[in-house]
Amino acid sequence: MTRLNRFLLLSLLLVCAIACYVAGSHTGALALILLGAALELAFWVGLFRRPKRS
Repeated sequence: MTRLNRFLLLSLLLVCAIACYVAGSHTGALALILLGAALELAFWVGLFRRPKRS
């Protein structure tokens, strides 16, 4: 995966997580808050994962 693709994917994960947190806190939907937490976790795991060496 190129650096640009990784950056775009991580940016998309972070934006989606923030959107889920905002929608969940506004409507009180626990499912959206949990989805936001899962997306944020995926962001942090993807951010700190070491790239494979070929």
